[in-house]
Amino acid sequence: MAAVNVTELQRVIDQELKYFDSDEQRLAFQAKRIVPRECNQTWQYGPETHVCTIIASDGLTEVVHCATGFGPHFPWKAQKVGVADLGTDGEWNAYLYEAFVTSSMWPEGPPPGFELTGPGEREE
Repeated sequence: MAAVNVTELQRVIDQELKYFDSDEQRLAFQAKRIVPRECNQTWQYGPETHVCTIIASDGLTEVVHCATGFGPHFPWKAQKVGVADLGTDGEWNAYLYEAFVTSSMWPEGPPPGFELTGPGEREE
């Protein structure tokens, strides 16, 4: 298992923040950022484990990035703190925005009309 390149992950996060709906959302996310922390997560579909990176937490929920498993197409997940299994594909998101607005870190929840999208489906 390779260590996560924190500099590259920060670049990806910065790019993803451009797609948040508002400065208020970006500030709320930034307030929950933590020093990136690696965690190993098990995989229901085989014996391997995956190195993921926790990037934000509010004590109840954490936002995780994982380039393997369901990544690179669905690399983002909001999960309960302490979860150590990747879970199912339906729990992962193509974009950081989706993981954030569906987590407890954004108390307003998803905006009206919100729909999860697949890779390449968001308006660029």
